[in-house]
Amino acid sequence: MDSHVNPEQPRKSLLFFAPERKDAAILEAYDIYLHHLTHSKRFDITIMAPNGSPFAEDARSMGYNMYPVSDFSRKLLQRTPQLWPILTATRRFRFDFAISHEAFACRGLGQIARKVIGVCHDDMLDGFKHANRLVTLTSSVSEEAEHLFEGEVPVDVMPYPYETQFSEIKPLPSAEDTPLTIGTSGPFEEGDGLGTFLHAAQLLHQSCPDVKFVIAGQGPLEHELKELADHIAPFVEFMGPMDAAEMAEAFDLYCLAAANAPYSFSLCQMMDAGIACVSTCASGPMDILKGGMVAPLVPIGDAFLLAVKLQELLEDRPQIDRIKQACFERIREEDFSPRIFEEKLISLFGMEQKASSRIA
Repeated sequence: MDSHVNPEQPRKSLLFFAPERKDAAILEAYDIYLHHLTHSKRFDITIMAPNGSPFAEDARSMGYNMYPVSDFSRKLLQRTPQLWPILTATRRFRFDFAISHEAFACRGLGQIARKVIGVCHDDMLDGFKHANRLVTLTSSVSEEAEHLFEGEVPVDVMPYPYETQFSEIKPLPSAEDTPLTIGTSGPFEEGDGLGTFLHAAQLLHQSCPDVKFVIAGQGPLEHELKELADHIAPFVEFMGPMDAAEMAEAFDLYCLAAANAPYSFSLCQMMDAGIACVSTCASGPMDILKGGMVAPLVPIGDAFLLAVKLQELLEDRPQIDRIKQACFERIREEDFSPRIFEEKLISLFGMEQKASSRIA
């Protein structure tokens, strides 16, 4: 993955705004964007982040220029965007570019950077009207943004890249009568769909008592979900945190039941392992699974239809094999290529990625 800078193109200054967040998906996005911006070798990057935040500490240990910002300062910046040059002791247009995954920061960042790139992870679009360009993760949110901003803010769809880690499809058990395992995973938070999965398991268990159901992960609502399972589906096994290899080994079918999933790394990981997937029709899976062409989609929050679809698959193993192959092939398409992602990312800043600096 060697790269070098074209001496004819001077490096640009970039402010990377990274307020502390507990959302694992946002923290993952910080890492992805920072990695590819750094790898391009086009920018002198300064990171504005709270002292003591895990992201700030990691960035400092890697030698990035740091601009600490306290939580109190962050709240002031949120309320008084016109004072960003004063509150940050930064002259106007100190930076060529700024990038923010937070809508509230775009207006203020526009005071100290000549061009602001916003990255929207949900459908909360309004604050991004102050960005010079907007990135969304899904096509449906992109359409909403284009309608809302009426062409005033250019909008690009850029799902996260995914680096494949499996080389072959995990086969189903050879014996037709071997019970299959249906697994899911989540952060144990509101909207993760794990409650829907438990209700679907309750329904499916009546007709398929030998099927195993497992849940991977941990989080703040773990106690409540285990109580619900004890009441309606005591046969469901909670496995705790599991990495991709462990989930691929344990699962024959993967079910994503989330109500709000702009993107799902677990879904991508299971597709990578050749695990047959079923998902709700949240915006992210809709794009990843091509509207149901790759793997089945079910309505959000509908445990009955989820159970019906899972039973249909359990009774048709050749269909499971077709879905496994389709998932395995889909995640290897250019939509998820790290190289393509980096090229698109650099182009957002009005710069083109030269062949000599592309990812191998």
